[in-house]
Amino acid sequence: MSSGSDTTFWVDASDSLEEKALNELAQDAQDVGGDVPETDALWAASLYSDLATDAAIGGYLGESGESHSGRWRRVPESPKHKSELSGPLSNVVNSIIEHFSASGPDAACEAVDTHTAPFKCEAVHTAYFSASPDIAVKASGPSFSYPNEAFLGFTNVSACFITKLHTNASNVLDDLAQTAGFAKKMFIYQPNRLFVRSLFLTENQARLFHFDRSGAQYTPPFDFHRKPHMFIRLVLGLCTTKEKILGLNDSIQWSTGSNGRKVNGTLKTLDSGNTIITYNLMMSECPFVRTGICGRGTICWPVTNAHGEKFVVKDQWITGSRTPQFELLADAKHLPGVCHMVSYQDNRTQTKEFRGSTDTFDKDAFQNRRATRIVMKAYGPSIEKFSSPEQVLSALRDAIAAHRALLSRNIVHRDISPGNVLWGAPGAKEGSRGVLVDLDTALRCNKLAAQDRANFKIGTRMFQSLMVLKTWKMVQHEIPAQNYLDDLEAFFWLFAYLLLTYKADGKQASTNHMQGWLASWLQEPSLAYYTKYTFLYSIRAAAETQRLMNDGWRYSCADLFVEFRDYMSKLATQKEDLVSKENGEPEVADGLPNKFSTLLENIDEHYDHILGLFDIALDKAKEGGKTDRAQDNAPSVPQTTTTSNDTPTKAPAPTKDAPTASLPAALSSSRSDQSTLITSCDSPKTSPHTHSTSPRSSKWRSEEAELDEWPTNVKRACPPSRRSLGTVVEPTLQVFISPIVS
Repeated sequence: MSSGSDTTFWVDASDSLEEKALNELAQDAQDVGGDVPETDALWAASLYSDLATDAAIGGYLGESGESHSGRWRRVPESPKHKSELSGPLSNVVNSIIEHFSASGPDAACEAVDTHTAPFKCEAVHTAYFSASPDIAVKASGPSFSYPNEAFLGFTNVSACFITKLHTNASNVLDDLAQTAGFAKKMFIYQPNRLFVRSLFLTENQARLFHFDRSGAQYTPPFDFHRKPHMFIRLVLGLCTTKEKILGLNDSIQWSTGSNGRKVNGTLKTLDSGNTIITYNLMMSECPFVRTGICGRGTICWPVTNAHGEKFVVKDQWITGSRTPQFELLADAKHLPGVCHMVSYQDNRTQTKEFRGSTDTFDKDAFQNRRATRIVMKAYGPSIEKFSSPEQVLSALRDAIAAHRALLSRNIVHRDISPGNVLWGAPGAKEGSRGVLVDLDTALRCNKLAAQDRANFKIGTRMFQSLMVLKTWKMVQHEIPAQNYLDDLEAFFWLFAYLLLTYKADGKQASTNHMQGWLASWLQEPSLAYYTKYTFLYSIRAAAETQRLMNDGWRYSCADLFVEFRDYMSKLATQKEDLVSKENGEPEVADGLPNKFSTLLENIDEHYDHILGLFDIALDKAKEGGKTDRAQDNAPSVPQTTTTSNDTPTKAPAPTKDAPTASLPAALSSSRSDQSTLITSCDSPKTSPHTHSTSPRSSKWRSEEAELDEWPTNVKRACPPSRRSLGTVVEPTLQVFISPIVS
């Protein structure tokens, strides 16, 4: 399945593993949104009331002997170490499960003390925090399966319990970070999760943590000795075999084999006629999974219908702040080169339904999200999976034409990147050889609102235009709406990326110093802006790119690179001049300045010129020139001598002509949309990343689109990221780490 590779969170390479783990825990805490609210005491008391009556609980307390004189007898009163709590508490939980028959013939739960039983806890990507919960509730049923070569792991736990000595439990944010780390892994390894709940326990008190796509909340601590009814109901709710109560989406179900592993599965949804339709999950091609907790929580399921036709089912959690993707896809129906939507479901459920009353929360502490599901036609892999220049040129050419077609329906894409330009079906005709997907961040350019301002936090950092990057330092009221020229420039950055990263046959290019430029495009918006500015205008940068590109590119693509670059630099200059004018044009909506109207009048000229450049290059590629088949040892083009001043003085230039950073592994491995291929959906692994020298460097995806529009006064150091839809091509569990964004 085509995917995206978002980088993980890094601290300085000199830091210890402990410091890196702490940094990751801090990221997990921030990943759940803004200020995490504490609920009132009534919410926890109201949960799971139908799972056990007061009379039944009273009978258990009287008969079991587990509680005496207002205290759970097994739990030590003055433990010296937290490990002394896990065993006794596990026994108490199992006693409750057994008495209330929480397990059944087809599903079961059991509390396991992980200090005495092995727990498989794989670090996602190259994450450092890989601790296991103190108590894991081992579960079986339609949504659970044994992990690879293990008895217990995040693939078969219904809840995690964390223990700590009461004297060490004074900082709720520390507890939030730890529980958030476990919740994140449960969302990854159980991709049909709607919400996750965990219990935090000391020898005296308990606290419930709740996580969903709106973030997190937690209860006040309560004395579980003095409130055994509340404690028992919470245990039953977290250990139940009823999947809806556990927070699992039961429209997605699996069957397991004799080894406890999933062997097949189904997904039920509504077709275009609002009739229930059942798709078969493609077990050899596992779902695309997002790691961030708070946000859209995108999951893409590769499926087939009864006739064996392939589709992608995209589950997301959206707010009302942007036009839903299904509305935009409906407007784009039948456009060549644009993803085709088959059906959709809106408002399947909402996060507010999981949380009880939020009236007492601060205004910005909770943002409701609703679940949507879109069924789309499946296409080929990312544009990065190519074997010839002709393939790349044809896919890019048709994607640009599709972008023009979208604009005819008043839609601007806003996230041009490798994972969003896919190959069309085998043998696709001109116009459909490259397909644009993922309208998550797209806008209607005929109905602009304040949220449509250009924003460096929206899109894929590496391919953002200069104007979008420049918003990092612009005053809010001066920022215009993002427009189609920003996307056309993004196509240029994508083209340059492919030329410098790959050979003409699709294999990895040899390491060269120009790849340091690519690494800098992933950095903070200020550095990305300055280095991109120099790359776009510097004669030396252009000459070096031509010199270092693989010889197989040169015959068909060298001229295209220069002419495409020159054209985009001319347009960027015109935009810069218009932005610099003191007297802008009238506002169009919600204070949005309308500075580019004179430039945007030339839509046809802009698209015709760029498509013409690609047509010429395609003709050359089809000729099969000798240079297209040149080997790596063929003579290189001599380096061009440049003048001493090749950078315009009208905008600030970087202190060095080219960054010295090495190309991150996220770029130097086989594809940028990368998760390492694995043989099982239960063991997500991804390619290693090179450590950068800053916790905020190495941002493949610099985007807050997974958050939609979080209130502006909420500080978010590291919002969850999003990646493109992708498609059905590989048997991998696509897992992406959210980057840190300024």
